[in-house]
Amino acid sequence: MTRYGGECYAFAMLAAGCIDICVEPNLKPYDIIPIIPIVEKAGGVVTRFDGRRAETGGAILLSATPELHEKVLAILNG
Repeated sequence: MTRYGGECYAFAMLAAGCIDICVEPNLKPYDIIPIIPIVEKAGGVVTRFDGRRAETGGAILLSATPELHEKVLAILNG
């Protein structure tokens, strides 16, 4: 399923195990900072598209697993 928008709801769905990835091209730090520990405690990964930490905002990738995260980063940056 592809959706446009959704942000916080999509992040919660990822942390709950209902979806596998979220791609957000333009988040502010206040949009992502509260979500990072929730996703990470659920086993997911949150970074910028360039693989750096997400706290500064920008283009953000959230993935359900580290393996999936690496694959999606490779596609985004390939």
